[in-house]
Amino acid sequence: MSVPEHDARARLRELVVQWLDELDAAEPLPEGVAPDVLGGTPEAPDLFTLFGQLVALTREVQLEGRATNRLHAELTAAMERLSQSLTPARQLAEARREGRHEVIGELLDVRDRLTRGLDEAQRRLAALRGLRARLGQRPVLAALVEGATLARERLDDALRRLDVHEIACHGEPFDPTLMRAVEVVESAAEPPGTVLEVFRPGYTSNGRVLRFAEVKVAAGAPATRGDA
Repeated sequence: MSVPEHDARARLRELVVQWLDELDAAEPLPEGVAPDVLGGTPEAPDLFTLFGQLVALTREVQLEGRATNRLHAELTAAMERLSQSLTPARQLAEARREGRHEVIGELLDVRDRLTRGLDEAQRRLAALRGLRARLGQRPVLAALVEGATLARERLDDALRRLDVHEIACHGEPFDPTLMRAVEVVESAAEPPGTVLEVFRPGYTSNGRVLRFAEVKVAAGAPATRGDA
């Protein structure tokens, strides 16, 4: 005996509703994990908010690139006018050096913004959990992180061609000629004077410091009563 058509549709509708309810339900905890362990887990990030921030960052990078191109064109034209005039060679060299430093400064600012956006995207990608994250958001975010990483690598290549190099700091002894200590903490795990964290990278060019690195430095373990 065949099932009536309206009963089959009703049964199919019930199965679809049940499947949607299962998607919205929270995933069960893994076996052996206490409920309070994951109690402080942050909520999944708002994908639309993240997309908006990444789009704004991309737009800002484009604007910075256009401004850099305009600045480069103006500096090139100015240097050509200077070369055709009777300007002394010393003034011409000074103008070229200042123009070069301005262009490099613009590129370093763009790299800082790109790095902050990339770090935030990686943090949000690591915080994604649940079925929806695995099926939808995670591949999209992973692709965005990969694209931003490639963009930063190309920018680093351009800086290297300009003989601009980042100062190696993390895990190195503090060097006051290259770094600025913005925070000093007591640490028993690292020798005193070791750089524990880099807040803002520093750069050198042609043996000169373009920007000092801002770092956190270990000050040594606190003294105990037995050492007194």
